[in-house]
Amino acid sequence: MNTSDIDNKTDNDLNKAFWDSLQSEILNSKKTFSIEDMFSYVEKSFMFSLFFRGTSHKELNVFRNILNFDNLGYLILLEFVPSDNTHIMDFDLEELSMYYFIKNNLKGLSTAIGPIIHNRFSILVTDGPEALAPGKDFKTNSIKIVTNLLHALENEYETRLIAGIGNAQSIHTIYTSFLEALSCVPFCNPGEIIHVQDLIKHDRYHIYEYNEAESHMIEAVHHRKADAYDYFLMMMTRISQLNDFAKRNKIIEALVLASSASRAPSMDEGDYMDYTSHINTLLELSGDELIEWAFKKFVDITGYVKKHNAIDYSNKIVQSTKEYLEAHYAEEISLEDVAEHVNISPQYFSKLIKKNTGFNFIDWLSMLRVKKAKELLNNSNLTVKEVCFMVGYKDPNYFSRIFKKKIGLTPSEYIKKNIQS
Repeated sequence: MNTSDIDNKTDNDLNKAFWDSLQSEILNSKKTFSIEDMFSYVEKSFMFSLFFRGTSHKELNVFRNILNFDNLGYLILLEFVPSDNTHIMDFDLEELSMYYFIKNNLKGLSTAIGPIIHNRFSILVTDGPEALAPGKDFKTNSIKIVTNLLHALENEYETRLIAGIGNAQSIHTIYTSFLEALSCVPFCNPGEIIHVQDLIKHDRYHIYEYNEAESHMIEAVHHRKADAYDYFLMMMTRISQLNDFAKRNKIIEALVLASSASRAPSMDEGDYMDYTSHINTLLELSGDELIEWAFKKFVDITGYVKKHNAIDYSNKIVQSTKEYLEAHYAEEISLEDVAEHVNISPQYFSKLIKKNTGFNFIDWLSMLRVKKAKELLNNSNLTVKEVCFMVGYKDPNYFSRIFKKKIGLTPSEYIKKNIQS
């Protein structure tokens, strides 16, 4: 069975499960339905069809007339976060009562509330062009609305939630807003709300850079190159900003790729990492502990002798160094300058940075400068020479060598690749 067959089967199962449960819920109810009750099922049916089954233009217009939607709208995606970190609902919810609870909290707004799928449900908020037209600043108000709702739901059901908010769209293209809201969810910590416009601001939405580092890590591990560890560091730095559930998934994915890349013809199946034996450990760990565990396993898999070099993000010297480099990377700075700033000796500073990051001070500064150079090359018409000076290098040839070592392309090749993509 190919992947598309599996995906179709999953979609069909989801469709059948939803419609069966909806029919069963209606048939098994002993009470008389009010008009408001019926609207809850119409909304649930509409939202499910819109995002999981698909609706025709005609069908969408019928629903719009029944539910009295405005022309524009945005999607809110909320997710319950169970206390056991499994993302499986560990309590029962009576959806009709939750529907009325939400409607009461969103009184005065034109909304449609979708069904709970696994531990998520969506809310469509609609309005006219005077509020949601392009150029209107609706983000602040939407975050305020969702903040109040999230706190109310957490108090009512005594559990944590997270929420993502998409941009305003025409009702006919509202699926885009759903995808935007969905893209926010993996980056939320319990109790957090992220609007899609804030992903860049939080420095959390750099998938292309992550994929670049992943590709170079795989190649470096395969060829037994020591810089595999540096690329793995870039990957872990990126995923450190995800919530714990997303962290665990990305860590397992990265370790599977590293293990596969490190395989030699002489290895037996028993020599490979037993991922299932670590599931309980992964569920027990959280935050920076997950990142440190990932580094230790990466060392075990690849055989690199850096067992004590897992990054300690809580270390105050490391944090202070990071802040200093972010502020002064374009200047001519040395290890001695930073050691003086954090008020310790250069010798001890050098050892401490190596211990807590896995690489030396110059490598850290180089990676930061290359990152800033990439941002300038991506978002400006500056020449390579101008970018070179702006990120703290004086020699364009030396800058190009450093850039290629970290990225795998010269600055000129990098620009050309971005233009073509």
